[in-house]
Amino acid sequence: MKTKLYRGYQPFLFLLPALVFIAIFTYYPIGYSIYYSLHSQNLFSPQPVFTGLSNYMMMMKDPIFWTVVWNNVIYGVFTIFPTMIMALLLAILIDESKRFKAFFQLGLFYPLLIPMAAAAMIWVFMLDANLGIINKTLRLFGLPEPGWLGSDKSSLWALIIMSIWKNLGYFMLIFLAGLQSIPKYLYEAAEIEGSGWFRKHMTITIPLVSPSTIFVFIVSVIQSFKVFTQIHLMTKGGPGYSSNVLVYYIYENAFRYWDIGMASALTSVLILFLLFLVVLIFGFFSRRVHYSLT
Repeated sequence: MKTKLYRGYQPFLFLLPALVFIAIFTYYPIGYSIYYSLHSQNLFSPQPVFTGLSNYMMMMKDPIFWTVVWNNVIYGVFTIFPTMIMALLLAILIDESKRFKAFFQLGLFYPLLIPMAAAAMIWVFMLDANLGIINKTLRLFGLPEPGWLGSDKSSLWALIIMSIWKNLGYFMLIFLAGLQSIPKYLYEAAEIEGSGWFRKHMTITIPLVSPSTIFVFIVSVIQSFKVFTQIHLMTKGGPGYSSNVLVYYIYENAFRYWDIGMASALTSVLILFLLFLVVLIFGFFSRRVHYSLT
């Protein structure tokens, strides 16, 4: 009887260390953040004062908050979808290539090996309006030279380009691993039936690589809403608030304005929004993901 009881609880005992770690370093901070979001607290009033939903009401009335949210949406849309499309296309081309597979894989994956801080500084020099190699190249062809990081019209786009470059190789390898699980006889049968390159991949590759697609999609969404390092090092959210996003705005409220209550409210909104997005993605793709050929 005791043996059966032990076997029933054994899986939970193995999970216990991970659950304790998650509870201490994930759920407890989330709960504390929600608690502080209902209070007013800053550097000059260490004792939190209960204010109810006032932080949330102030947030909704703040035009800067909506500017930051819109920036984050633009950043997410224009990093997630182009990166996924290019990563899948490159994975297909590398999978079909006969030579230099390892060279192309390493070349595309190498940016991920560079620490984000170092990569950000590299792009700061490359995007310099006067001395950067990008503007020098544009100058050779007589093309307009954007101010990039110093312009409110191009600073966010500069961050988007940098992020696509940084993440492309990682997602390409994930898609490449997914392509290895697709039987080659399916492509051979499609070629015998006269299917072209485009139709072959639309009808075989895209449906069967869907598990990798949903993983990449979720990781991309989460990454797009927790982007921080490149913004802090390259633009500091400026000029103005043109390249500011939610996580950086939380940082500013907490460590520049010392408004812990507002920072906690912003954090709570970010967590709930990400949770909603992940549930929505799983709900939408649950019946569209093919984990086997049957």
